[in-house]
Amino acid sequence: MKMIAMILAGGTGSELSVLTYFRAKTALPFGGRYRIIDFSLSNCVHSGIRNIAVLAQYSPRSLIDHIGLGKPWDLDTKTGGVFILQPTHYGRVAKWYRGTADAIYQNIDMIMNSKAKLVLVLSGDHVYRMDYRKMAEEHFRSGKPLTIALKKVRKGHRSRFGMARCDSSCSVTAFEEKPKSSNYDMVSMGIYLFNRDYLIKLLNGSKVDIVFDILIPMVNAGKVNGYVFEGYWEDIGSISSYYDASMKLIKRGSLLFDKNWPIYTRGTESPPAKFIEGSRVADSIIASGCWVEGRVEGSILFPGVTVARNAVVKNSIVFSYSDVGADSIVEGSILDKFVTVRRRAVIGKASSRLSHNRKASAGKKAKSRITVIGRNAVVKGNTVIHRGVIVEPRSTVKGELNG
Repeated sequence: MKMIAMILAGGTGSELSVLTYFRAKTALPFGGRYRIIDFSLSNCVHSGIRNIAVLAQYSPRSLIDHIGLGKPWDLDTKTGGVFILQPTHYGRVAKWYRGTADAIYQNIDMIMNSKAKLVLVLSGDHVYRMDYRKMAEEHFRSGKPLTIALKKVRKGHRSRFGMARCDSSCSVTAFEEKPKSSNYDMVSMGIYLFNRDYLIKLLNGSKVDIVFDILIPMVNAGKVNGYVFEGYWEDIGSISSYYDASMKLIKRGSLLFDKNWPIYTRGTESPPAKFIEGSRVADSIIASGCWVEGRVEGSILFPGVTVARNAVVKNSIVFSYSDVGADSIVEGSILDKFVTVRRRAVIGKASSRLSHNRKASAGKKAKSRITVIGRNAVVKGNTVIHRGVIVEPRSTVKGELNG
């Protein structure tokens, strides 16, 4: 049951706006300590997969820095390990990956040189725990060359995903990619398990997209099995889905706190968090190196965050080394790394009736009602930023931004 894993990590993450300007979507911080890709990597290690390729493309530096040689996942070994692969050139000018199937094809040598019988293709931007060995058992039982992971979803969420129909034996009989509406109730989780030799024969330069060029033709030929997953799973595809998944950790943190299936990540050298007399913290995740003098409620603070005296951080996510100044309020917001919020600023204000100050041109309206402040931005004292505003990285904001 030996497997090789190919983790697709080349997406731009445009729906995540300023949060992915300087990082790959899979390198997005999550849960006060982790990166999104930690879940796929940890699942692989716990499932006994020691040969892992991360197919990177867009803004790969943060991903490369985070994964390194794979030591946090015990993958810095002489045999196997984790490899970050970017578009290849084979003696010609290197080309961007044209799609998911092309990304695998450009790195087909790794599959061909592997002794694994199965190739596991994963999306690196999902938050979940899964033992891929159980999926492999169902794959062998089916006798089909491809098994895809499926999960039941409510009707209102079906337009976001590929939807599958299965028969009583779990064979996939029909598939719709992101339909406007669907009567199918099984969503494709973007997890594909191929017979190695079958995939090698299938791939060629004309195959661009896994769904349209590989999955759907195989479904039509009756060659796809479905594996139904019952556990928690979240696709981090937008600011809203990222925020909602993060807030769920506060209410049901078992996803992170399972001692039998820990999520591994690169550690920090930060000291323990410090809470000053008079500070108040409730229903929050506070990482190491944080300094809290004010009030934190229903929020996630990453390492090195400072919350000054009388400041309030509520229902928010604050990335590493950001500072929230005295008497400031941050509510329903996401602050990227190294953001400075000066004294008496208000971020995430509910009212939208006040006029827009032209001096605050660094902001733009978001698609959601979550306020997002880009990396290295400075919010001047007494500034008011309303809900749903996105502030560009490295901006200096003053006055009033109305979403």
